[in-house]
Formats: sequence, C-alpha cells, structure tokens
Amino acid sequence: MTSTACRRVAKLESALHPREAVLAWLVEAQQFPSLEDHVRSVVELPVEAAPLSVIGDRVEAAVRDALKRRPRDTIEAAVRRAMGDGIFLFTLAIVLNAEALEVSKVEGLRAAATFYWMGCLLGGPRAGDLPPDEAKTYRRELAGCWSQWRAVVDRLSLNARVEGEARARLEREFFGGHDVLFADASESWAGHVDMVERLTGLAEAFVLVDEAEAPLRSPVGVDVGASIEDRVADRVARLADDARVRAYETLGERPKAVQIMERRLKIG
Repeated sequence: MTSTACRRVAKLESALHPREAVLAWLVEAQQFPSLEDHVRSVVELPVEAAPLSVIGDRVEAAVRDALKRRPRDTIEAAVRRAMGDGIFLFTLAIVLNAEALEVSKVEGLRAAATFYWMGCLLGGPRAGDLPPDEAKTYRRELAGCWSQWRAVVDRLSLNARVEGEARARLEREFFGGHDVLFADASESWAGHVDMVERLTGLAEAFVLVDEAEAPLRSPVGVDVGASIEDRVADRVARLADDARVRAYETLGERPKAVQIMERRLKIG
C-alpha cells in the first residue's frame, strides 16, 4: 500500500459518524469474553486512548470534515449533537449487556425454582392411594397448583420473549442489526432461554390431572390486557431511556436526565 493510500485509510479510520464509531469500538471490544474483561484492558490507558475519547474524536473529525465550510456555531452545535449520539450508543450497548446478564440471572433463578416446584408437585401422593372423599379434594387442589405452575411458566416465557425482541429491536434501530452482547452475556441469555423453552415444552406436554375445576390460567404478575407489542415497546422505551439518562449525565446535562426520570415516574 502506498503512503498516500495509508494516509487515506488513516483519515477514514479517524473520522467516523456516531454509529460507525461505536460499532468500530464494539467489534474490537467483543474480542474480549466479557465487558468486564474489556474494561480491565483499558482501565490503565491514558484518557485520550479510552473508548469514549476515541469515539468522540472520530465523531468530531467526521462532523468537522463534513461541515468545514459552514459557520463555526453550526459546526460546534453539530459536533455536540453527534458526540451526544455517540455517547448514547456507547451507553446503550453497555446497558443491553448489563440487562442481559441481570435478567438472565434473576429470571434464571425463577426458572430453577419452577423446576423444583414441578418436582414437588410430581412427588406428591397419588390420588388412587387416598380415600375417595380425600382424593376428590386432592385432585381439585392439585389441578389448581398445576394451573398456577403453568401460569408462572407462561410468565417466564413471555418475559424472555419480550426481553429478546426488545433487544433485537434496539439493535436494528441503533446498531444496524449488529449483535451488541459480549460472549458472557450472550451465553448467559442463551442458557436462560433454553431453560425456559424446556419448561414450556414440559408445560405443553403434561396432562397430569383433570383441570376442569382449576381456575383459568394467566401469566402471573402480568397485565393480561397488554399485548406483546405493547410490552416490547415499553421495554424498548425503558432501555433507551436508561441509556439516555446515563448519556446526559456524562455530558453534564443533568436537567435532561431528570426530565426523563420525572416522566417515567408520572407514567408509573
């Protein structure tokens, strides 16, 4: 490669728009097994070599190059907006990784408890071993327990679907469909989804008792009036807002972060 070509490549690498700048960081960072490992690798670097600094420099260079003949105020305003976009995208990638780990951990504990609950229900007495009057009551109560168990399985399945679709939507909208998860978050989430799918398969396969007297089942702790689309949209908005709040705080624009939190509190 000639020296002229090398300079052109260097210029392209040093001048990127927000999404491209953040994706360039993300592709490199995802070579590490976890976000924590990546952070450890850069913690000793000088400030100018830190990820946010590099992203900011690349974004600023791209904007200044694109608007070099515009008025200075216009350029500075555009630089600030673009750098804000870069910080938001960087923060959103971190938020999505943190949430994938946290949700898979908490929901994974619920899924494990649901497996244990299933074992307890399976390990109970057989109706045929009980006196007729007790057997009738036992069947009714057991049917109710299985109905509650299946409702919990439904909720686990619904939560996993909403979380997965919300993250996929944010990846499409803000990262051009690029997978933002580091290896540890991806593996943790995949393991949780696999556990939930196994529970769902068991719930669909089991026909253990007559459920005629059992209450109608619905996902526990879920507003049955809300559609899947509504739940996904709400989750997308919350995750994006979490990233915006952190981005505004990084930019020193705390009033804007407070406005988002106040709006969230009013909505409930």
